[in-house]
Amino acid sequence: MADTRSSGSPAGRSERPRAGRGRPRRADVEVTALAAAVDLIAERGYAGTTIDLIAQRAGLAKTTLYRRWTSKGELAVAALAARLGEPPVADVPGRRGLEATIGWLGTQVGEPSVRLLLVGLTSEAARDADVRAGLRARIREPFTQRLAEQWELPLARVDLAFDVVVGTLLHRVAMTGQVPAADIAVVTGLAMDLLFEE
Repeated sequence: MADTRSSGSPAGRSERPRAGRGRPRRADVEVTALAAAVDLIAERGYAGTTIDLIAQRAGLAKTTLYRRWTSKGELAVAALAARLGEPPVADVPGRRGLEATIGWLGTQVGEPSVRLLLVGLTSEAARDADVRAGLRARIREPFTQRLAEQWELPLARVDLAFDVVVGTLLHRVAMTGQVPAADIAVVTGLAMDLLFEE
């Protein structure tokens, strides 16, 4: 019978790796949790989704989520930021570039997960200063500041145009279930007037 003992190990005991303390940290915890939040909010709406449900769907402990996000609102803002990604901003200002950006926003708002995240978080932001600050820091400011810098526009004007565009698109989808291309053209015209008309 072959000797399976490793050299240097005490007689009669095979060498095996030492177990670390606790469960190993999963590299995909954040990706898994954010995807679970997006899916659940698309299925149940913002109000019907809880941290418990997100943890269950993600196969994670609730404490694991709370180590990364202090509340459902903070987790949902992170999920929305991850779901949206980097908004397109044309290199050259003008109607064509703005129409492409607004068309992208219209497509995003047309997706149930994005729409329900935005509606739920906007409602929550009216009551919760932390959610309001999170939406500004993670969603609005990176986009409006980038647009203002790239197109050399006043930030206050870009902020107003952002609110008009997103608010109009959300309302349109809520009322009709879609954002037709003709609506994108009209909203683009409104944004052009706000951004470029003196």
